[in-house]
Amino acid sequence: MLRTFREHHIRTSELLDGPWDFQKDPCNEGLEEKWYERFPQAAQSMYVPACWNNELNLYDYEGVAWYRKTIRIEETQHVRLIFHAVLGHSDVYLDGKHLGYHYGGYTPFEFVIPSLTAGEHELVVRTDSTLDRLTIPTEHVDWFHYGGIIRSVELQRLPDLYIEQLKIDYELNGSDADVLIQARIRSLSQAELTTTLTLSEGGREIHSEQVTVDAGQSVSCKVRLNWTDVRLWNVGQPELYSIHARTDLDDKVERIGFRRIETKDHRILINGTPVYLKGVNRHEEHPEWGFAFPPKLMHKDLDIILELGCNSVRGSHYPQSPYWLDLLDEHGIVFWSEIPMWGAFLPNETVSEPLFQERALSMIGEMVSLHYHHPSVVFWSVHNEIDSRTQEAYGMTQHLVRLVKELDASRLVTYATMYPLEDVLLPLFDVVGINKYYGWYEGDVDGFKAMLQQFHEHAERMGAGDKPVLMTEFGGAGIFGDVGWEPRLFSEDYQAQIVTEALAIFRNDPKIGGTYIWQFADVRGDLKSDGKYFRDRARSFNNKGLVNEYRKPKQSFREVRRMYRSWNDQT
Repeated sequence: MLRTFREHHIRTSELLDGPWDFQKDPCNEGLEEKWYERFPQAAQSMYVPACWNNELNLYDYEGVAWYRKTIRIEETQHVRLIFHAVLGHSDVYLDGKHLGYHYGGYTPFEFVIPSLTAGEHELVVRTDSTLDRLTIPTEHVDWFHYGGIIRSVELQRLPDLYIEQLKIDYELNGSDADVLIQARIRSLSQAELTTTLTLSEGGREIHSEQVTVDAGQSVSCKVRLNWTDVRLWNVGQPELYSIHARTDLDDKVERIGFRRIETKDHRILINGTPVYLKGVNRHEEHPEWGFAFPPKLMHKDLDIILELGCNSVRGSHYPQSPYWLDLLDEHGIVFWSEIPMWGAFLPNETVSEPLFQERALSMIGEMVSLHYHHPSVVFWSVHNEIDSRTQEAYGMTQHLVRLVKELDASRLVTYATMYPLEDVLLPLFDVVGINKYYGWYEGDVDGFKAMLQQFHEHAERMGAGDKPVLMTEFGGAGIFGDVGWEPRLFSEDYQAQIVTEALAIFRNDPKIGGTYIWQFADVRGDLKSDGKYFRDRARSFNNKGLVNEYRKPKQSFREVRRMYRSWNDQT
Protein backbone atom coordinates (compact mmCIF):
# COMPACT_ATOMS: atom_id res chain seq x y z
CA MET A 1 0.00 0.00 0.00
CA LEU A 2 1.14 3.53 -0.79
CA ARG A 3 -1.07 5.29 1.76
CA THR A 4 -3.30 4.29 4.66
CA PHE A 5 -6.28 5.67 2.71
CA ARG A 6 -7.42 5.59 -0.91
CA GLU A 7 -6.16 8.51 -2.98
CA HIS A 8 -8.45 7.71 -5.92
CA HIS A 9 -11.90 6.18 -6.21
CA ILE A 10 -12.43 6.82 -9.93
CA ARG A 11 -8.96 6.93 -11.44
CA THR A 12 -7.63 3.43 -12.04
CA SER A 13 -4.08 2.46 -11.18
CA GLU A 14 -1.94 -0.58 -10.63
CA LEU A 15 1.33 -1.15 -8.86
CA LEU A 16 4.11 -2.59 -10.97
CA ASP A 17 5.53 -4.26 -7.87
CA GLY A 18 6.93 -7.74 -8.25
CA PRO A 19 9.79 -9.33 -10.17
CA TRP A 20 11.63 -7.15 -12.72
CA ASP A 21 14.53 -8.21 -14.92
CA PHE A 22 17.74 -6.92 -13.33
CA GLN A 23 21.33 -6.55 -14.53
CA LYS A 24 24.16 -4.86 -12.71
CA ASP A 25 26.53 -2.83 -14.85
CA PRO A 26 29.83 -2.44 -12.93
CA CYS A 27 31.76 -1.32 -16.02
CA ASN A 28 29.03 1.13 -17.08
CA GLU A 29 28.66 -0.44 -20.51
CA GLY A 30 24.89 -0.34 -20.76
CA LEU A 31 24.53 3.10 -22.30
CA GLU A 32 27.08 2.47 -25.02
CA GLU A 33 25.59 -0.95 -25.73
CA LYS A 34 22.06 0.50 -25.66
CA TRP A 35 20.58 -1.83 -23.06
CA TYR A 36 17.50 0.41 -23.10
CA GLU A 37 16.82 -0.98 -26.58
CA ARG A 38 18.03 -4.53 -26.09
CA PHE A 39 18.20 -5.72 -22.51
CA PRO A 40 20.89 -8.32 -21.65
CA GLN A 41 19.68 -11.90 -21.90
CA ALA A 42 21.59 -12.98 -18.78
CA ALA A 43 19.50 -10.74 -16.56
CA GLN A 44 18.39 -12.03 -13.17
CA SER A 45 15.10 -11.35 -11.40
CA MET A 46 14.87 -8.57 -8.79
CA TYR A 47 11.78 -7.81 -6.74
CA VAL A 48 10.52 -4.22 -6.77
CA PRO A 49 10.45 -2.49 -4.35
CA ALA A 50 13.70 -3.70 -2.80
CA CYS A 51 17.33 -2.83 -2.21
CA TRP A 52 19.65 -4.98 -4.29
CA ASN A 53 22.19 -5.06 -1.43
CA ASN A 54 19.86 -7.41 0.48
CA GLU A 55 20.31 -10.06 -2.22
CA LEU A 56 23.01 -12.72 -2.41
CA ASN A 57 26.34 -11.60 -3.89
CA LEU A 58 25.21 -7.95 -4.09
CA TYR A 59 25.74 -6.90 -0.47
CA ASP A 60 28.47 -4.34 -1.12
CA TYR A 61 27.64 -3.45 -4.73
CA GLU A 62 27.54 0.28 -5.40
CA GLY A 63 27.18 1.54 -8.93
CA VAL A 64 25.01 1.18 -12.02
CA ALA A 65 22.22 -1.36 -12.40
CA TRP A 66 19.36 -1.74 -14.88
CA TYR A 67 15.75 -2.86 -14.45
CA ARG A 68 13.21 -3.98 -17.05
CA LYS A 69 9.46 -4.60 -16.84
CA THR A 70 6.98 -5.40 -19.59
CA ILE A 71 3.64 -3.62 -19.20
CA ARG A 72 0.48 -4.26 -21.16
CA ILE A 73 -2.10 -1.66 -22.21
CA GLU A 74 -5.42 -3.07 -23.37
CA GLU A 75 -6.49 0.00 -25.33
CA THR A 76 -4.86 3.27 -26.34
CA GLN A 77 -4.94 5.57 -23.32
CA HIS A 78 -3.07 8.24 -21.40
CA VAL A 79 -0.68 6.83 -18.81
CA ARG A 80 1.03 8.32 -15.78
CA LEU A 81 4.10 6.48 -14.50
CA ILE A 82 5.11 7.31 -10.92
CA PHE A 83 8.39 6.12 -9.43
CA HIS A 84 7.82 6.62 -5.72
CA ALA A 85 11.54 6.41 -4.87
CA VAL A 86 14.66 5.26 -6.71
CA LEU A 87 18.05 5.63 -5.06
CA GLY A 88 20.52 7.94 -6.74
CA HIS A 89 20.55 8.72 -10.45
CA SER A 90 17.63 7.40 -12.54
CA ASP A 91 17.10 7.35 -16.29
CA VAL A 92 13.77 5.97 -17.50
CA TYR A 93 13.12 4.56 -20.98
CA LEU A 94 9.90 3.38 -22.59
CA ASP A 95 10.19 1.29 -25.75
CA GLY A 96 13.77 2.49 -26.16
CA LYS A 97 12.94 6.20 -25.89
CA HIS A 98 14.31 8.27 -23.00
CA LEU A 99 11.46 9.64 -20.88
CA GLY A 100 13.69 11.58 -18.50
CA TYR A 101 16.21 11.75 -15.68
CA HIS A 102 15.86 12.22 -11.92
CA TYR A 103 18.36 12.61 -9.13
CA GLY A 104 17.44 11.95 -5.53
CA GLY A 105 16.45 8.86 -3.65
CA TYR A 106 13.47 9.30 -1.32
CA THR A 107 10.89 11.34 -3.24
CA PRO A 108 8.68 10.46 -6.22
CA PHE A 109 9.03 11.53 -9.83
CA GLU A 110 6.70 10.89 -12.73
CA PHE A 111 6.11 10.86 -16.46
CA VAL A 112 2.82 11.40 -18.30
CA ILE A 113 2.61 9.58 -21.65
CA PRO A 114 -0.38 10.74 -23.72
CA SER A 115 -2.14 8.21 -25.93
CA LEU A 116 0.05 5.22 -25.26
CA THR A 117 -0.93 2.62 -27.83
CA ALA A 118 -2.52 -0.71 -26.97
CA GLY A 119 -0.21 -3.67 -26.59
CA GLU A 120 2.98 -4.55 -24.74
CA HIS A 121 5.58 -1.95 -23.85
CA GLU A 122 9.06 -2.29 -22.41
CA LEU A 123 9.89 -0.12 -19.41
CA VAL A 124 13.63 0.15 -18.61
CA VAL A 125 15.25 2.00 -15.72
CA ARG A 126 18.95 2.72 -15.40
CA THR A 127 19.93 3.46 -11.79
CA ASP A 128 23.24 4.55 -10.33
CA SER A 129 23.84 4.49 -6.57
CA THR A 130 27.39 5.84 -6.76
CA LEU A 131 28.27 8.49 -4.19
CA ASP A 132 30.84 11.21 -4.82
CA ARG A 133 31.77 14.67 -3.53
CA LEU A 134 28.75 16.33 -5.20
CA THR A 135 26.05 13.79 -4.46
CA ILE A 136 23.64 14.15 -1.53
CA PRO A 137 24.67 12.41 0.63
CA THR A 138 28.34 12.61 -0.31
CA GLU A 139 30.73 9.69 -0.57
CA HIS A 140 31.33 9.35 3.19
CA VAL A 141 28.00 8.87 4.94
CA ASP A 142 27.12 7.36 8.30
CA TRP A 143 24.53 4.86 7.12
CA PHE A 144 24.61 1.92 4.75
CA HIS A 145 24.25 3.10 1.19
CA TYR A 146 21.72 0.86 -0.49
CA GLY A 147 20.81 0.87 -4.18
CA GLY A 148 17.64 0.08 -6.05
CA ILE A 149 14.00 0.95 -6.65
CA ILE A 150 13.04 1.21 -2.98
CA ARG A 151 9.38 2.21 -3.22
CA SER A 152 6.59 1.17 -5.54
CA VAL A 153 6.26 1.97 -9.22
CA GLU A 154 2.71 2.95 -10.09
CA LEU A 155 0.92 3.02 -13.44
CA GLN A 156 -2.18 5.23 -13.58
CA ARG A 157 -4.64 5.46 -16.45
CA LEU A 158 -5.75 9.03 -17.08
CA PRO A 159 -8.82 10.48 -18.81
CA ASP A 160 -8.57 13.39 -21.26
CA LEU A 161 -9.08 15.79 -18.36
CA TYR A 162 -7.36 14.81 -15.14
CA ILE A 163 -6.67 16.40 -11.78
CA GLU A 164 -2.97 17.20 -11.91
CA GLN A 165 -2.73 18.71 -8.43
CA LEU A 166 -4.88 19.22 -5.34
CA LYS A 167 -3.47 21.64 -2.76
CA ILE A 168 -5.11 22.75 0.48
CA ASP A 169 -4.01 25.74 2.56
CA TYR A 170 -5.66 27.40 5.51
CA GLU A 171 -5.36 30.12 8.12
CA LEU A 172 -6.70 29.57 11.61
CA ASN A 173 -8.43 32.12 13.80
CA GLY A 174 -9.18 30.23 16.97
CA SER A 175 -11.24 27.28 15.77
CA ASP A 176 -12.35 29.00 12.56
CA ALA A 177 -10.47 28.28 9.36
CA ASP A 178 -10.19 30.23 6.12
CA VAL A 179 -9.55 27.40 3.67
CA LEU A 180 -8.07 27.72 0.18
CA ILE A 181 -8.44 24.68 -2.07
CA GLN A 182 -6.62 24.73 -5.39
CA ALA A 183 -7.33 22.09 -8.01
CA ARG A 184 -5.32 22.12 -11.23
CA ILE A 185 -6.99 20.31 -14.11
CA ARG A 186 -4.90 19.38 -17.13
CA SER A 187 -6.06 18.48 -20.60
CA LEU A 188 -4.49 15.72 -22.70
CA SER A 189 -7.09 16.22 -25.41
CA GLN A 190 -6.76 17.91 -28.77
CA ALA A 191 -10.10 19.64 -28.29
CA GLU A 192 -11.63 22.02 -25.76
CA LEU A 193 -13.39 20.09 -22.98
CA THR A 194 -15.73 20.96 -20.14
CA THR A 195 -16.20 19.07 -16.89
CA THR A 196 -17.83 19.54 -13.50
CA LEU A 197 -15.46 19.97 -10.58
CA THR A 198 -16.98 18.93 -7.25
CA LEU A 199 -15.31 19.23 -3.87
CA SER A 200 -16.50 17.36 -0.83
CA GLU A 201 -15.35 16.84 2.74
CA GLY A 202 -16.33 13.78 4.72
CA GLY A 203 -18.89 12.87 2.07
CA ARG A 204 -20.51 16.34 2.19
CA GLU A 205 -20.41 18.45 -0.97
CA ILE A 206 -18.84 21.85 -0.31
CA HIS A 207 -18.39 23.26 -3.82
CA SER A 208 -19.27 22.60 -7.47
CA GLU A 209 -18.50 24.44 -10.70
CA GLN A 210 -18.15 23.98 -14.44
CA VAL A 211 -14.59 24.09 -15.75
CA THR A 212 -13.54 24.47 -19.39
CA VAL A 213 -9.99 23.60 -20.42
CA ASP A 214 -8.44 24.39 -23.79
CA ALA A 215 -6.70 21.63 -25.72
CA GLY A 216 -3.41 20.67 -24.10
CA GLN A 217 -3.69 23.32 -21.39
CA SER A 218 -4.21 23.44 -17.63
CA VAL A 219 -6.65 25.41 -15.51
CA SER A 220 -6.22 26.18 -11.81
CA CYS A 221 -9.45 26.46 -9.83
CA LYS A 222 -9.26 28.31 -6.51
CA VAL A 223 -12.00 27.86 -3.97
CA ARG A 224 -12.10 29.88 -0.74
CA LEU A 225 -14.23 28.64 2.14
CA ASN A 226 -14.75 29.60 5.75
CA TRP A 227 -15.23 26.73 8.18
CA THR A 228 -16.27 27.34 11.75
CA ASP A 229 -15.60 25.21 14.80
CA VAL A 230 -13.07 22.94 13.10
CA ARG A 231 -11.63 20.12 15.14
CA LEU A 232 -7.95 20.85 15.71
CA TRP A 233 -5.19 18.29 15.18
CA ASN A 234 -3.01 18.09 18.26
CA VAL A 235 -0.30 15.98 19.86
CA GLY A 236 -1.94 12.75 20.98
CA GLN A 237 -5.31 14.04 19.78
CA PRO A 238 -5.39 13.68 15.99
CA GLU A 239 -8.28 15.16 14.04
CA LEU A 240 -8.19 14.66 10.28
CA TYR A 241 -10.24 15.93 7.34
CA SER A 242 -10.44 14.27 3.90
CA ILE A 243 -10.93 16.55 0.88
CA HIS A 244 -12.22 14.79 -2.23
CA ALA A 245 -11.95 16.54 -5.60
CA ARG A 246 -13.97 14.91 -8.36
CA THR A 247 -14.55 15.60 -12.05
CA ASP A 248 -16.69 13.64 -14.49
CA LEU A 249 -13.97 11.03 -15.09
CA ASP A 250 -11.32 11.57 -12.44
CA ASP A 251 -10.76 12.24 -8.74
CA LYS A 252 -8.13 12.89 -6.07
CA VAL A 253 -8.23 12.69 -2.26
CA GLU A 254 -5.98 14.64 0.11
CA ARG A 255 -6.07 14.53 3.89
CA ILE A 256 -5.21 17.41 6.22
CA GLY A 257 -5.31 18.41 9.85
CA PHE A 258 -5.88 21.91 11.19
CA ARG A 259 -3.25 23.19 13.64
CA ARG A 260 -1.27 26.34 14.31
CA ILE A 261 2.50 26.14 14.90
CA GLU A 262 4.37 28.84 16.81
CA THR A 263 7.39 29.30 19.07
CA LYS A 264 7.49 31.14 22.39
CA ASP A 265 9.60 31.04 25.56
CA HIS A 266 11.93 28.38 24.10
CA ARG A 267 9.05 26.04 23.34
CA ILE A 268 7.17 24.75 20.32
CA LEU A 269 3.51 25.71 20.57
CA ILE A 270 0.77 23.77 18.81
CA ASN A 271 -2.59 25.50 18.90
CA GLY A 272 -1.22 27.90 21.51
CA THR A 273 -0.11 25.18 23.92
CA PRO A 274 3.60 24.49 24.59
CA VAL A 275 4.72 20.95 23.86
CA TYR A 276 7.85 19.31 25.25
CA LEU A 277 9.02 16.97 22.50
CA LYS A 278 9.96 13.45 23.57
CA GLY A 279 11.45 11.83 20.53
CA VAL A 280 13.79 9.42 18.83
CA ASN A 281 15.71 9.48 15.57
CA ARG A 282 14.41 6.81 13.20
CA HIS A 283 16.11 5.49 10.10
CA GLU A 284 13.58 3.85 7.78
CA GLU A 285 15.84 0.81 7.50
CA HIS A 286 15.83 -2.88 8.35
CA PRO A 287 18.60 -5.47 7.74
CA GLU A 288 16.30 -7.65 5.64
CA TRP A 289 14.62 -4.89 3.62
CA GLY A 290 17.06 -1.99 3.69
CA PHE A 291 15.24 1.22 2.77
CA ALA A 292 12.42 -0.70 1.05
CA PHE A 293 10.60 -0.69 4.35
CA PRO A 294 7.25 -2.59 4.29
CA PRO A 295 4.10 -1.08 5.83
CA LYS A 296 3.64 -3.97 8.24
CA LEU A 297 6.96 -3.09 9.90
CA MET A 298 5.98 0.58 10.03
CA HIS A 299 3.01 -0.39 12.20
CA LYS A 300 5.33 -2.31 14.51
CA ASP A 301 7.80 0.60 14.72
CA LEU A 302 4.94 2.92 15.62
CA ASP A 303 3.66 0.59 18.33
CA ILE A 304 7.14 0.45 19.88
CA ILE A 305 7.58 4.22 19.68
CA LEU A 306 4.20 4.76 21.35
CA GLU A 307 5.13 2.22 24.03
CA LEU A 308 8.31 4.22 24.64
CA GLY A 309 6.22 7.31 25.42
CA CYS A 310 7.32 9.41 22.44
CA ASN A 311 5.29 12.24 20.99
CA SER A 312 7.75 13.03 18.18
CA VAL A 313 10.04 11.34 15.62
CA ARG A 314 12.93 12.80 13.66
CA GLY A 315 13.13 11.32 10.16
CA SER A 316 16.81 10.57 9.94
CA HIS A 317 18.12 11.58 7.49
CA TYR A 318 15.83 11.74 4.44
CA PRO A 319 12.14 12.11 3.51
CA GLN A 320 10.36 9.01 4.74
CA SER A 321 7.44 7.07 3.35
CA PRO A 322 4.06 8.84 3.07
CA TYR A 323 2.54 5.70 4.60
CA TRP A 324 4.66 6.24 7.72
CA LEU A 325 3.60 9.87 7.91
CA ASP A 326 -0.04 8.83 7.52
CA LEU A 327 0.40 6.69 10.62
CA LEU A 328 1.92 9.62 12.52
CA ASP A 329 -0.94 11.86 11.37
CA GLU A 330 -3.43 9.32 12.69
CA HIS A 331 -1.76 9.08 16.11
CA GLY A 332 -0.89 12.71 16.75
CA ILE A 333 2.90 12.30 16.55
CA VAL A 334 5.07 15.30 15.58
CA PHE A 335 7.51 14.66 12.70
CA TRP A 336 10.80 16.32 11.73
CA SER A 337 11.50 15.90 8.00
CA GLU A 338 14.87 16.54 6.37
CA ILE A 339 16.86 16.04 3.19
CA PRO A 340 19.83 13.60 3.21
CA MET A 341 22.57 16.23 3.51
CA TRP A 342 24.75 14.64 6.16
CA GLY A 343 27.81 16.78 6.66
CA ALA A 344 30.21 15.41 9.26
CA PHE A 345 32.71 14.64 6.47
CA LEU A 346 31.35 17.15 3.96
CA PRO A 347 34.19 19.26 2.54
CA ASN A 348 33.53 22.95 3.08
CA GLU A 349 34.33 23.78 -0.55
CA THR A 350 31.59 21.41 -1.71
CA VAL A 351 28.79 23.53 -0.23
CA SER A 352 29.63 26.35 -2.66
CA GLU A 353 29.43 24.11 -5.73
CA PRO A 354 26.47 25.11 -7.98
CA LEU A 355 25.53 21.47 -8.75
CA PHE A 356 25.54 20.54 -5.06
CA GLN A 357 23.31 23.50 -4.18
CA GLU A 358 21.04 22.80 -7.15
CA ARG A 359 20.52 19.24 -5.96
CA ALA A 360 19.84 20.40 -2.40
CA LEU A 361 17.24 22.93 -3.57
CA SER A 362 15.56 20.32 -5.75
CA MET A 363 15.41 17.87 -2.83
CA ILE A 364 13.87 20.49 -0.58
CA GLY A 365 11.21 21.30 -3.16
CA GLU A 366 10.35 17.62 -3.62
CA MET A 367 10.29 16.97 0.14
CA VAL A 368 7.92 19.87 0.81
CA SER A 369 5.66 18.81 -2.05
CA LEU A 370 5.59 15.18 -0.87
CA HIS A 371 4.74 15.90 2.78
CA TYR A 372 2.86 19.19 2.42
CA HIS A 373 -0.52 17.99 3.66
CA HIS A 374 0.67 15.92 6.63
CA PRO A 375 -0.26 17.71 9.88
CA SER A 376 2.37 15.68 11.72
CA VAL A 377 5.14 17.53 9.87
CA VAL A 378 6.09 20.47 12.08
CA PHE A 379 9.75 20.89 11.03
CA TRP A 380 11.50 21.21 7.68
CA SER A 381 15.23 20.58 8.18
CA VAL A 382 17.66 21.68 5.48
CA HIS A 383 20.85 19.91 6.58
CA ASN A 384 22.51 17.90 9.33
CA GLU A 385 25.99 18.30 10.85
CA ILE A 386 27.58 20.37 8.08
CA ASP A 387 30.43 22.70 9.04
CA SER A 388 28.17 25.48 10.28
CA ARG A 389 31.11 27.71 11.31
CA THR A 390 31.85 29.03 7.82
CA GLN A 391 30.62 31.74 5.48
CA GLU A 392 30.30 29.14 2.71
CA ALA A 393 27.78 27.28 4.87
CA TYR A 394 26.01 30.56 5.65
CA GLY A 395 25.64 31.43 1.98
CA MET A 396 24.26 28.04 0.98
CA THR A 397 21.94 27.91 3.99
CA GLN A 398 20.44 31.29 3.12
CA HIS A 399 19.34 29.84 -0.25
CA LEU A 400 17.89 26.69 1.32
CA VAL A 401 15.99 28.50 4.07
CA ARG A 402 14.63 31.07 1.64
CA LEU A 403 13.22 28.33 -0.58
CA VAL A 404 11.54 26.53 2.31
CA LYS A 405 9.84 29.73 3.46
CA GLU A 406 8.68 30.47 -0.09
CA LEU A 407 7.17 27.00 -0.41
CA ASP A 408 5.64 26.76 3.06
CA ALA A 409 5.54 29.54 5.65
CA SER A 410 3.30 27.58 8.03
CA ARG A 411 5.99 25.31 9.50
CA LEU A 412 9.27 25.77 11.33
CA VAL A 413 12.61 25.71 9.51
CA THR A 414 15.43 23.99 11.34
CA TYR A 415 18.72 22.06 11.12
CA ALA A 416 21.06 20.13 13.40
CA THR A 417 24.50 21.46 14.31
CA MET A 418 27.52 19.62 15.67
CA TYR A 419 29.34 22.92 16.34
CA PRO A 420 26.96 24.64 18.76
CA LEU A 421 29.59 26.91 20.36
CA GLU A 422 30.94 28.26 17.05
CA ASP A 423 27.86 28.07 14.82
CA VAL A 424 27.18 31.16 12.67
CA LEU A 425 23.85 29.94 11.25
CA LEU A 426 21.69 30.36 14.37
CA PRO A 427 19.89 33.58 13.25
CA LEU A 428 18.67 31.96 10.02
CA PHE A 429 16.43 29.39 11.67
CA ASP A 430 13.21 29.16 13.68
CA VAL A 431 14.52 26.26 15.78
CA VAL A 432 18.04 25.02 16.52
CA GLY A 433 18.97 21.35 16.88
CA ILE A 434 22.16 20.29 18.67
CA ASN A 435 23.98 16.99 18.07
CA LYS A 436 26.52 16.13 20.77
CA TYR A 437 27.76 12.84 22.23
CA TYR A 438 29.25 13.55 25.65
CA GLY A 439 29.90 10.23 27.30
CA TRP A 440 30.62 8.58 23.97
CA TYR A 441 32.75 10.55 21.51
CA GLU A 442 33.98 13.10 24.03
CA GLY A 443 34.27 13.52 27.79
CA ASP A 444 31.58 12.35 30.17
CA VAL A 445 27.88 13.11 30.29
CA ASP A 446 28.31 16.03 32.68
CA GLY A 447 30.01 17.84 29.82
CA PHE A 448 26.54 18.71 28.54
CA LYS A 449 26.02 21.16 31.42
CA ALA A 450 28.97 23.43 30.60
CA MET A 451 28.38 23.10 26.86
CA LEU A 452 24.75 24.20 27.15
CA GLN A 453 25.60 27.16 29.35
CA GLN A 454 28.20 28.30 26.81
CA PHE A 455 25.78 27.67 23.95
CA HIS A 456 23.03 29.81 25.49
CA GLU A 457 25.54 32.64 25.91
CA HIS A 458 26.70 32.21 22.30
CA ALA A 459 23.09 32.23 21.07
CA GLU A 460 22.42 35.48 22.95
CA ARG A 461 25.44 37.11 21.33
CA MET A 462 24.21 35.95 17.92
CA GLY A 463 20.75 37.42 18.51
CA ALA A 464 19.19 33.95 18.68
CA GLY A 465 18.79 33.56 22.42
CA ASP A 466 15.00 33.35 22.21
CA LYS A 467 14.87 30.41 19.76
CA PRO A 468 13.73 26.95 20.89
CA VAL A 469 16.61 24.52 21.21
CA LEU A 470 16.19 20.77 20.72
CA MET A 471 18.75 18.12 21.57
CA THR A 472 18.54 16.28 18.26
CA GLU A 473 21.26 13.65 18.75
CA PHE A 474 22.94 12.18 21.81
CA GLY A 475 23.57 8.68 23.14
CA GLY A 476 26.01 5.83 22.86
CA ALA A 477 26.35 2.33 21.51
CA GLY A 478 25.06 -0.69 23.36
CA ILE A 479 25.31 -4.16 21.86
CA PHE A 480 22.14 -6.15 22.44
CA GLY A 481 22.69 -8.81 25.11
CA ASP A 482 25.98 -7.40 26.39
CA VAL A 483 25.17 -6.85 30.07
CA GLY A 484 27.26 -7.10 33.21
CA TRP A 485 27.72 -6.00 36.78
CA GLU A 486 28.92 -2.52 35.88
CA PRO A 487 28.60 -0.08 32.98
CA ARG A 488 31.34 -0.31 30.35
CA LEU A 489 31.73 0.73 26.75
CA PHE A 490 29.41 -1.05 24.31
CA SER A 491 27.38 -2.65 27.12
CA GLU A 492 23.65 -2.18 27.48
CA ASP A 493 24.35 -0.90 31.00
CA TYR A 494 26.63 1.93 29.85
CA GLN A 495 24.31 2.97 27.05
CA ALA A 496 21.39 3.17 29.47
CA GLN A 497 23.45 5.17 31.93
CA ILE A 498 24.60 7.89 29.53
CA VAL A 499 21.21 8.25 27.84
CA THR A 500 19.28 8.62 31.09
CA GLU A 501 21.83 10.98 32.65
CA ALA A 502 21.72 13.15 29.53
CA LEU A 503 17.91 13.19 29.51
CA ALA A 504 17.87 14.40 33.12
CA ILE A 505 20.27 17.24 32.29
CA PHE A 506 18.21 18.37 29.31
CA ARG A 507 14.94 18.16 31.18
CA ASN A 508 16.30 20.49 33.86
CA ASP A 509 17.36 23.14 31.32
CA PRO A 510 14.39 25.47 30.73
CA LYS A 511 15.78 26.54 27.34
CA ILE A 512 15.69 22.99 25.95
CA GLY A 513 12.33 22.27 24.31
CA GLY A 514 12.71 18.58 23.57
CA THR A 515 14.96 15.60 22.97
CA TYR A 516 15.58 13.15 20.13
CA ILE A 517 17.66 10.19 21.28
CA TRP A 518 20.09 8.72 18.79
CA GLN A 519 18.56 6.39 17.91
CA PHE A 520 15.42 4.25 17.70
CA ALA A 521 16.93 1.04 16.26
CA ASP A 522 20.37 -0.22 15.33
CA VAL A 523 21.10 0.31 11.62
CA ARG A 524 23.74 -0.92 9.21
CA GLY A 525 26.84 1.24 8.97
CA ASP A 526 28.75 2.13 5.83
CA LEU A 527 31.85 0.07 6.61
CA LYS A 528 34.30 -1.03 3.96
CA SER A 529 37.29 -3.27 4.60
CA ASP A 530 39.54 -0.81 2.77
CA GLY A 531 37.90 2.31 4.25
CA LYS A 532 39.11 4.44 7.14
CA TYR A 533 35.74 5.68 8.41
CA PHE A 534 33.33 4.21 10.99
CA ARG A 535 35.78 1.54 12.17
CA ASP A 536 34.18 1.80 15.63
CA ARG A 537 30.94 0.27 14.36
CA ALA A 538 30.89 -3.18 15.99
CA ARG A 539 29.03 -5.82 13.96
CA SER A 540 29.08 -3.31 11.05
CA PHE A 541 26.11 -1.63 12.75
CA ASN A 542 25.56 1.71 14.37
CA ASN A 543 24.60 0.14 17.70
CA LYS A 544 23.10 3.22 19.39
CA GLY A 545 19.52 2.01 19.02
CA LEU A 546 17.20 1.70 22.01
CA VAL A 547 16.15 -1.51 20.27
CA ASN A 548 18.33 -3.69 18.08
CA GLU A 549 17.91 -4.04 14.34
CA TYR A 550 15.17 -6.66 14.84
CA ARG A 551 13.32 -4.37 17.29
CA LYS A 552 14.23 -6.23 20.49
CA PRO A 553 14.47 -3.83 23.46
CA LYS A 554 17.70 -3.03 25.25
CA GLN A 555 18.03 -1.86 28.83
CA SER A 556 18.11 1.75 27.58
CA PHE A 557 14.64 1.29 26.06
CA ARG A 558 13.17 0.37 29.44
CA GLU A 559 14.92 3.26 31.19
CA VAL A 560 13.86 5.82 28.59
CA ARG A 561 10.30 4.46 28.66
CA ARG A 562 10.22 5.02 32.41
CA MET A 563 11.39 8.62 32.01
CA TYR A 564 9.43 9.63 28.89
CA ARG A 565 6.16 8.21 30.19
CA SER A 566 6.55 10.06 33.50
CA TRP A 567 7.01 13.44 31.79
CA ASN A 568 4.05 15.63 30.92
CA ASP A 569 3.91 16.62 27.25
CA GLN A 570 3.09 20.21 28.22
CA THR A 571 5.61 22.35 30.05
